Amino acid sequence: MKRLRTFIALALLLAASAACKEEPQTTDPVNDPVHTIGGDRPATLTLPDGYDGNTPIPLVMVLHGFTGNAGWTDNRFGISKRVNADDIAVVLPNGTRDPEDQSFWNATEFCCNFHGSTVDDVAYLNSLVEDAAEHMEVDGVYLIGLSNGGFMSYRMACESMPGLRAIAAVAGTSFEDPTRCDGARPISILHIHGTSDGTIRYGGGGRRGGASYPGAEETVHRWASRAGCDMAAAETMASMDLIEGLPDEETDVTRYHSGCDHGLLMELWTIENGPHVPTFDPDGFGARVVAWFLAAGG
Repeated sequence: MKRLRTFIALALLLAASAACKEEPQTTDPVNDPVHTIGGDRPATLTLPDGYDGNTPIPLVMVLHGFTGNAGWTDNRFGISKRVNADDIAVVLPNGTRDPEDQSFWNATEFCCNFHGSTVDDVAYLNSLVEDAAEHMEVDGVYLIGLSNGGFMSYRMACESMPGLRAIAAVAGTSFEDPTRCDGARPISILHIHGTSDGTIRYGGGGRRGGASYPGAEETVHRWASRAGCDMAAAETMASMDLIEGLPDEETDVTRYHSGCDHGLLMELWTIENGPHVPTFDPDGFGARVVAWFLAAGG
């Protein structure tokens, strides 16, 4: 009887061992495509499936608008959907919260540090690139921001963020005082703005207290001039259909490329009758923006 119990116990042990061996491994600690970086201000870094950690790939960072968050903005833009399709890495960070519990980036006097916070978002975003480099080989940094995130993208361009090659700003501009960007390293600029934006006006504006911001066209002209582009050689490109709910090909494209230093590219995508937060088709929009980044910053 004792031998029988011993035999049964051994059989159960062997069966359990075999079952454990057959169970599929669900995570690979070496090639895990998702990482949390940023320390006390965590952000999500997503890498392509099967990425080896050593191949140089672009790093795209998505910056949300005032009161927004990274996940919602990324869903709106469709950037993370391009990770595997375009072999890019994506970082989704969040700003800090003000006394009214509203998320924001400390970008410019106009937008959107309304309570005098001393948070250094420039240092924070730079640190995320350093953290990302522990998991990947960074081949250029690209920023896309909505509204307050667009202002923050321009600020990072003005601060000459290390490795930054291009930004795309949606409904967000820059410092009113152009000297705030004196000495900035020229990069490629994509500016996307609706003519019916009542929050950040296409033609620029301001508010009580003296803070203001330049319009979409002026902002692009500043960066085109900084890059030495031939302003008289602006090209009108084919219009695009970007926005759901507006007539087809509602977005006009103006390009500055002739004479630009190092082949840099400046484009203004003007959405006729477009609102502050356009309703993009995220699949199409994400594909267009990432393709633009890779063409303009390569």
